[in-house]
Amino acid sequence: MRNVYRILSVLLAAAAVAAALYQSLWLMPDPLAKARPSFQPSVQVLDREGRLLREFLSDQDTWNQWIRLSDVSPHLVNAALAAEDKRFYQHHGVDIQAIFRALWQNVTTGRIRSGASTITMQLARRLDPGPRTLSKKIRESVIALRIERSHDKSVILEEYLNRIPCGNLTYGVNAACRLYFNKQPGNLSPAEAAFIMALPQAPSLLNPLKDPGPALERRNYILARMQELGYLTEAQAGRAKHEPLNLELARNRFLAPHFVTQVKQRLPHNHTGKVFTTIDAALTEQIQLLTSQEVANSAGKGIGQAAVVVMDHQTREILVWVGSADFFDPVDGQNDGVLALRQPGSAVKPFTYATALDRDYNPATLIDDSKVDFRLRQGVYTPSNYDGRFHGEVSVRTALASSLNVPAVKVLSHVGVPVVHDRMKAAGLISLDKDPDYYGLSLTLGAGEVTLLELANAYATLAAGGEYKPPVFFKGESSAEPGKRVFSPQTSYLITDILSDDTARATGFGRDSLLVLPFPAAAKTGTSKNFKDNYCVGYTSRLVVAVWAGNFDAQPMGRVSGITGAGPLWHKVMRLCAEHYPPEPFEKPNGLKELKVCSETGLRAVEGCPNQRAEIFKESNLPPGYCLIHHAPDARMADLRPSPASERLVITSPQNGERYLFDPGIEAGFQNLKLAAAAPADIDHLAWFINGAPIARVDMERRDRDVFWPLERGQLRIRVVAERNGDSVSSDEIVVQVY
Repeated sequence: MRNVYRILSVLLAAAAVAAALYQSLWLMPDPLAKARPSFQPSVQVLDREGRLLREFLSDQDTWNQWIRLSDVSPHLVNAALAAEDKRFYQHHGVDIQAIFRALWQNVTTGRIRSGASTITMQLARRLDPGPRTLSKKIRESVIALRIERSHDKSVILEEYLNRIPCGNLTYGVNAACRLYFNKQPGNLSPAEAAFIMALPQAPSLLNPLKDPGPALERRNYILARMQELGYLTEAQAGRAKHEPLNLELARNRFLAPHFVTQVKQRLPHNHTGKVFTTIDAALTEQIQLLTSQEVANSAGKGIGQAAVVVMDHQTREILVWVGSADFFDPVDGQNDGVLALRQPGSAVKPFTYATALDRDYNPATLIDDSKVDFRLRQGVYTPSNYDGRFHGEVSVRTALASSLNVPAVKVLSHVGVPVVHDRMKAAGLISLDKDPDYYGLSLTLGAGEVTLLELANAYATLAAGGEYKPPVFFKGESSAEPGKRVFSPQTSYLITDILSDDTARATGFGRDSLLVLPFPAAAKTGTSKNFKDNYCVGYTSRLVVAVWAGNFDAQPMGRVSGITGAGPLWHKVMRLCAEHYPPEPFEKPNGLKELKVCSETGLRAVEGCPNQRAEIFKESNLPPGYCLIHHAPDARMADLRPSPASERLVITSPQNGERYLFDPGIEAGFQNLKLAAAAPADIDHLAWFINGAPIARVDMERRDRDVFWPLERGQLRIRVVAERNGDSVSSDEIVVQVY
C-alpha cells in the first residue's frame, strides 16, 4: 500500500502543478516551434523515378521516415486512440479525468493497473527524453499543456505517430508498417493497425520477431477497445481477432548496389531523408540480368566478370551502374568493375585522332601503315597491328575505324605525347595522372590505367560535341558545373562519323560485326596487353554505353578481343537501351563540308581517279588540292596553277601550315619529315630546298621518290624545283613549324 500512496501522491501533485501553471504557459517556448524538432529520418536512396534502391540507418541508428497524417489509415488513428488516449479530442494535454480514474484503479487493486499519460504527454516525453522521475512527470505535463496551447490536434497526432518506438530500431508507424507488413500506413486492415499500435507499449517485450504471442494478445485487447468505442462493429472486431498475423518482412532493398555504395560515400555525414539519384532502376535490373547471363555464357572464353555503365551524355547523369555479374557473390561480387583501374587498350585511340583532327589532320589524310622503329632512350619501340600485318597507306578514317596500331602510334608521334595526354585528361581520363614520358608512345594503345566510368565519360565528351562535364549522381545536379571545351564540335562529329562507319572498320573487323546496330551508333573496342581486359564503348544520340569484360584477379582471357569479349554484351545492352531511350540520327554541326576524294592520295578527286569516295571535312581544314597522280581536266586544276597542268608542280607532303613537335625522348635520326610532290609526266628530276638551301635531288625514274629530312626546331620554308627540257618549274613555297 505504501507504493500505491506514493503513486497517488505523484499523480495528484502532477495534476495540481499542471493546473497551476496552465495560465502561465505562454512564457514557455513552443517545443514544436522548429519543424520536426529532434526528428532524424533514415536515409532513403531513390532512383530517378522515386523507386527505393536502399535505406540506411540514420545517425541515431534508427529506421524512420516521416508520413503525413492524411496518408495514415483511419484504422491506425482509431487504434492509437483506443490504445493510448480515448479522450484525446476532449482534454487539453493533461486528462484530469484519466488521472483520477488511474488513482481509483490503482488504489482499489493495490497495484499499478494503468497510468494517465495522454498522447500529448507521450509526445512530450519523446521530445524531451529523460529518467522517469516525479519532476520529469511534471515537466512532461507542462510541455503537453504548452503543445496543446499552440497546435491543432491533427498536428499533435501526426507528430506522435511519427515518433513512437515500434521495436527493431523502427520509430514511427511508417517504418513499422514497412518492416512488419511491407505496406504503406494507408493500406492497413483493422487487425494490422491494432498490431502496430500494440508495439509502442513495450517494444522489446512485444517484439514479434522473437515471439508474436504477446503482441497478438495486446492487439486483440486494442481491437476490443476499438469495438467499445464504436470504431468497429462486433462482427468487424471478431474477424480482426481471428485474422492470422502474416508478417511479410520488408527485405532491406538493395538495387544497383555498387552505385548505391558510391552514393552513400558521396553524401554529407549528417544527411538524412530522401536522396533522388540519376539511376534508372528498371533498366539497371534488366542490364544486371543480361550481364549475369553473358558472364555465365562466356566462361569458356575465360571471362569471369563484366561491368556496365550507361550515361546520358548530354546531362552526364548515370543511368546504369553494374559493377559485377552478381554483387552478392561471396568471392568477388562486391569488387566494382566500374571503378577498377584497368588498361583500356585501343579504346583510347579516338582521343589521339581527335587531337590530330583539331590540328592538321583530316579524315582523308593518309598514314603509312608500315614497319617503323622508334629509337627511344629505353630502346627501340616497334609497334605492330593486332592482325600482325601491315596495310600500306591508309586514311585516318580507316586507321581509326579498323583500330590499326601502327598508324595510331605514328599520329601520336607526330602530334606529340604531351599534347594528346593533356587532351585525354581533359576529356575525362583523369587517372592518367603520371608524367607523359611515363606512358610514351604506347599511350594511344592504352598503356595507362583508367576506370570504366572515366572511359564512359570521356566518350560522352565526344558524343556531346567535345565538351567535358563531370559524371552526375544526384538528380537535379546536372547544371552544377559548366562544361569545358576539349575538342571542337566539328572534330567530335568527325570522330563519331568514323566510329559509326561499318565500311571503314571492315579492314579490322569485317562487315556487319557486333558493332553494327539497326540505328545510328558509334563504337570502339579495346583489348589490354596479354588479353587481361577488353572493352566495348559506344554511343547513340542520347546515351553512352561502356562495357568491360575480364577477371578481377587479372587472369588473362583466351585471346578474347573487345569485339568477341565485351562486344556481345555491349550489343545487347545498346539494343535494350534503345527501347527505353530511342536514338535519333547524330546532329551534324555547322562548319563541315562533304567532298569527293581520291582514295589513293587523300586529295580532292578528279574524273581520272579510279577509287573515289565521299569524305567529310572541317571547312577550316579541306584537302590542299586536287589529285595530281591521275588525269585531271584543266577546269578542275584551274584553281591550283596559273599555267597548264603539264607545267604544275605541287608539294603533297607536308602541307602548308602544319606544325610538328620534336620529341626529345626519340633520337633525332628517327624523327624525319616526309617530303613528297606531284609532278608533270615529262619531269626528269626534283630538287628540294629548305630555307633556300638545296637538301636533296631525286631522279624521277626512282620508284620511291619520297625524301625524309631530319626534324629540327624552327620554321621550315620548303620548295621543290624540277628540270624539264632545260627549263625550271618551281612549286609554291610552303611553311611548316617545328616546336
